[in-house]
Amino acid sequence: MTWSPRTPFVRRRVAEWRRRADESGDLLYVALGDSAALGVGTRDLDASYVGLAAHRLQRLSFRTVRVVNLARYGARADDVLDRQLDLLVEVEREAGRPADMVTLDIGGNDAGRTPADDVDARVRAIVGRLPPHTIVADLPCFHFGEREWDARRISQTIADAVHTAGLAFAPLHRVTEYRRGWGSFPDFSWDQFHPSRLGYRVWDSAYAGAVARRARALRPDVGGHA
Repeated sequence: MTWSPRTPFVRRRVAEWRRRADESGDLLYVALGDSAALGVGTRDLDASYVGLAAHRLQRLSFRTVRVVNLARYGARADDVLDRQLDLLVEVEREAGRPADMVTLDIGGNDAGRTPADDVDARVRAIVGRLPPHTIVADLPCFHFGEREWDARRISQTIADAVHTAGLAFAPLHRVTEYRRGWGSFPDFSWDQFHPSRLGYRVWDSAYAGAVARRARALRPDVGGHA
């Protein structure tokens, strides 16, 4: 990543997730995505939407969870397609089993920046390679401007691809659009781009239903496994 005043924080955050990946757990949860998956915008790792999803998975499955976060700051769809999916395969190979749950958020850094045909093709290619227990979010609402129109278009591409593939869908654009306007100000961190602690709770609400369903399927009393 290009150096910025945020670089030391991001490096510490990546190191925190790496330490978290060394912890053991009955279930394996792998996160893919961009800076939002890393939890940039909040100081507390467990306040990120990945941390909240891991907590819900553990609480509702009655099993411990190991979290491996492969997200990358500034990632676009091509980073997931060319790098993160291969790392997911490596993690599963080292673990000796498939991930019990995977989450993905991507496209926010493509909106308004990556040509439409390119990002649509990459999204479809990514979804085609995701394992069956993946929960995929569309893009958050950017509230106004050309980037929001692009986010809507990419979100529709994601939703169509996810539903065709039979994966779980997290309606991130819908839940963030509900908070459009000045009332959404507390949902953002100081940079007014990344979610705040409160904002990540909003993001978590998009994933919550799918995570809960996956957790219940993995309960020991129902013989759940990947």
